[in-house]
Amino acid sequence: MWYFLCVFLLCPTVVFTGTKLEAECSKLQLQFATASSDFTTCLGKNTKPVRICVTCFQDYQTLNSSFYNITTSTNCSDVLLESDNAMVIRRLWDSYHNMWTSALCSTCSGLTENRTHEFRNRTDDVIQCFDEHQTTHNVDLICIECNKRYDALLNLFKDLQGAGFACADLADSMNSTAQTWSVKFGCGHPPVEFVPVLAMTIGVSLVPIIFYSLIWKLTD
Repeated sequence: MWYFLCVFLLCPTVVFTGTKLEAECSKLQLQFATASSDFTTCLGKNTKPVRICVTCFQDYQTLNSSFYNITTSTNCSDVLLESDNAMVIRRLWDSYHNMWTSALCSTCSGLTENRTHEFRNRTDDVIQCFDEHQTTHNVDLICIECNKRYDALLNLFKDLQGAGFACADLADSMNSTAQTWSVKFGCGHPPVEFVPVLAMTIGVSLVPIIFYSLIWKLTD
């Protein structure tokens, strides 16, 4: 398996036709391969709970830059992106980019991360309320004592969602808190709609599988 991955991406002196690469193209190929591996590893480590948008932001930026450098290279763009029928690099990039976009990661990572601080603080506030009542064995009071904090969190999430800022990290966090509130403690509010959250989570979880499956398929 790793041999096949090396043949297609990680070995800097080999292209898909079996000819040697120029030094510039070899360097660009290796940079993309390394960035792909790092980003895939980060995704795999942060799919449950989903924490990809903030945690994997730098890895995504590096991957984005490595692909951009290939596309803008006069000498290497066609060689690395178009010379093989499989178009491995382009397909991998499309998978990564589509996942990042569908998870709305640009709305809560990098320069936009500050807008999520209030949400995270409110989430911590709700969880703290849960923990305090469980510690004192007053679980029956959670629905009453934590109601205002939970309502504030849920309303904030709805506002972020309405404005298009509810990235996968926030959606998964709200999903988990809503499950605890409505299912574990049986409080009055219905849970957040799970379908959009589940779709994003599944999409994030599948990217590492796509990465390795594509390499395997193309070597059959």
